Amino acid sequence: MILENELLKVEIVPEGAELRSVFAKNSAREYIWQRDPRFWAKSSPILFPIVGGLKNGRYQHNGQEYQLPKHGFARDSTFGLVVQTETELSFVLRADEKTKDMYPFEFDLFVHYILEEDRLYCTYEVWNNSEEEMVFSIGGHPALQLDFSNRKSWADYYLEFPDDNAVTRYYLKQGLLHTQPEFYPLQNQQLQLSGSMFQDDAWVLKNLASKKVRLGNRQEDYGVEFIFEGFPYLGLWSAPGSSFICLEPWCGVNDTAQHRGGLLEKEGIVSLSLAERWQRTWSLSVMK
Repeated sequence: MILENELLKVEIVPEGAELRSVFAKNSAREYIWQRDPRFWAKSSPILFPIVGGLKNGRYQHNGQEYQLPKHGFARDSTFGLVVQTETELSFVLRADEKTKDMYPFEFDLFVHYILEEDRLYCTYEVWNNSEEEMVFSIGGHPALQLDFSNRKSWADYYLEFPDDNAVTRYYLKQGLLHTQPEFYPLQNQQLQLSGSMFQDDAWVLKNLASKKVRLGNRQEDYGVEFIFEGFPYLGLWSAPGSSFICLEPWCGVNDTAQHRGGLLEKEGIVSLSLAERWQRTWSLSVMK
């Protein structure tokens, strides 16, 4: 399914309500990773109702134990189409018997994509249809394509955090969040990227003052501005040997090794009262 204007052509599919392409017409450039299965066969999965992994793959709620795969089930579910225009697509995933075997709540998860000039907005909207408080985590996982042609490499790419002089990284060990942070000073608000920085899995950044980040390249006038206002965590990840970087806005995070399994006690968990609705939006803008 296509969104299109004079600047961009965007493709989204009902499978996972996943963003598959952001193509800039003027430069004939693709900005989204094209799912090479040798490295990673997705492009922008939606993480729901958890972000990351659970300790032992399980959690407890109201005296019952449940199992959920890493990042939940939304990314592997087919969404229904709700709205389709030239510049807007909306999808919905509703609770059913299959989801309730893994996650005991009645919910509607809407995903709205809106194209405005050179910016694409992605909004997650969650409705609590249960007869009780509902808790969840949610996140994005868009993979931005890197251009390694003409001798360009990881060394040319950086992330610019306009309101930070350092970033605080929490690393993952065997899929669980380590509780001791590492501090990385920035040079001119820039974090240098490298192919080796993700050899131990994703970077989890907390407590950022910046609510936007820019992916830039020192060899050319290139950039993607990514805004993640309202998401307390930003994940960074790439697969070894690949040519992409994921900028992942999260409301929620992996379990720690010390976590005792209760869903209500998970770090970053979002709580919705009966009939409450909740929204968060991230967006990206192509700067060339």
